[in-house]
Amino acid sequence: MENASKALIMAGSVLIALLVIGLLVIGYNQLSGLEQTRTDSDVNQKMVEYMRQFEQFNRTLYGSELLSLANLQEDYNTSEAREDVGYDRIEITVRINQGIVGSTYFVAGTHSLETIADDQKKLENDIASYETTQRKYNNRSVKYYSQKRYREIAIDFGMDPPSNMADYDIEYYYLRSNSTTTDLLNEIQEYTNLTSIYTEFRTGKRFRCTDVQYNNSTGRISSMYFVEI
Repeated sequence: MENASKALIMAGSVLIALLVIGLLVIGYNQLSGLEQTRTDSDVNQKMVEYMRQFEQFNRTLYGSELLSLANLQEDYNTSEAREDVGYDRIEITVRINQGIVGSTYFVAGTHSLETIADDQKKLENDIASYETTQRKYNNRSVKYYSQKRYREIAIDFGMDPPSNMADYDIEYYYLRSNSTTTDLLNEIQEYTNLTSIYTEFRTGKRFRCTDVQYNNSTGRISSMYFVEI
């Protein structure tokens, strides 16, 4: 009788332990499901925010705004949130009707926006190379000298042009007679050209969004098309 009682007590203990374990498993699953639901909600909300930002570019843009759109496209296309919900990349096409004279950047033709962004990065790197100090230019940058008059440049390089000499004469008789300052003047011109190209694209060119395509399944933007006006 005593053994039977002990057996019943042990069986009851095991049953209670199993019930507790079962309740813990159910609770864990519910918490996991709740956390997953919260995660899915956050991902979807992030995608909604992305789409809202893209919709704001469905208009006529300056070149600077087009470059901002390129940054948004890159963020979206590389976003883990986009991949988590299986949304397609957004493809954006740009038609440049007229290239900038003397420029190898932003040439006329039809380009992906990624190509436009690549041109921007290359142009910014080329400009930056003239903004670093160089020992041959008195440890000063080409940008620094591009903001100076020829007389100031000549004096900075130890030359002493007459006080009444015109800038074009200082260039010819002093700066162009020295190999270092000749190189400097040439680089100033190159730097000025590059900054002018960048400024013209950013503030002088405008692009109209002429077409927006949506994914039939998700209703999300799948592509945009811009044409220079």
